[in-house]
Amino acid sequence: MNKKEIKELEEKEQLERFIATDIGAKWVEELGIINYKKSESPDFIMETKKGEAIALEITKFIAENENLMFSQALTTMGNKICREAEQKHNIHIHMVINKYDQRKYSIDWNDHVDLAKNPGFSIVPDTKLFRHKLQKILENSIKNLKKGMPVQDQIQIEEEYFKISIVPFKSPWTGKNDCHVNNAGKVVDNPTTELQECIDNKNEKIKLYSKNCAKCYLLIVVPNKYKANYCSFNEQLSEYKFDSKFDNIFLYDESSAKTFLLN
Repeated sequence: MNKKEIKELEEKEQLERFIATDIGAKWVEELGIINYKKSESPDFIMETKKGEAIALEITKFIAENENLMFSQALTTMGNKICREAEQKHNIHIHMVINKYDQRKYSIDWNDHVDLAKNPGFSIVPDTKLFRHKLQKILENSIKNLKKGMPVQDQIQIEEEYFKISIVPFKSPWTGKNDCHVNNAGKVVDNPTTELQECIDNKNEKIKLYSKNCAKCYLLIVVPNKYKANYCSFNEQLSEYKFDSKFDNIFLYDESSAKTFLLN
């Protein structure tokens, strides 16, 4: 699949997970939604029993953290290798990337303190070199992977070491043939300021989304920590008043599989 197809499939899955929650199911019932179709802006047009068109725009929310770029860069490279394995070699794989943390085994107590205060990794290795070495690991592993055997290898870039694990089946976390980067970060509770910025970006396009539609809703999807999204939400979030031009805003948290009604 190309990037557009992957994005559309992901958005469809996000919509289905949202309407499977109590709040999502109630929304569908109250509006009398009987069908939906994929669109561009908004992402979906929902059809009601009364023949009305309801706009639903979907956006991702990832809380800013210093380790985000590291995780996203390596995940992107790993996902490309997974797609390459399917397209060129007709095998479906899942990959896990771990980075060796020298602080963990250091004899210096300050390193252990730093590890506790600043978990995870933020400096991205040479992407061209890293991608090249990932491709070499795949090429050297094809025969074993086709036999159903898991593979482990190592990448060294200067003084940094990475363990690469590849299995010839789908991820147990996502059910997809993708890449997971083991990283960590400080968790932020209810990041309302960043959420408002996310909403502001969508408020600017409300006229485009609501064109020819009776109502317009926003669904904010929060990827889980598997995707380096180190934030969490609780019921206090529903008490916060957001500045919104949408009829309602829903927030679906993948980590808890729970939906919050924001406005």
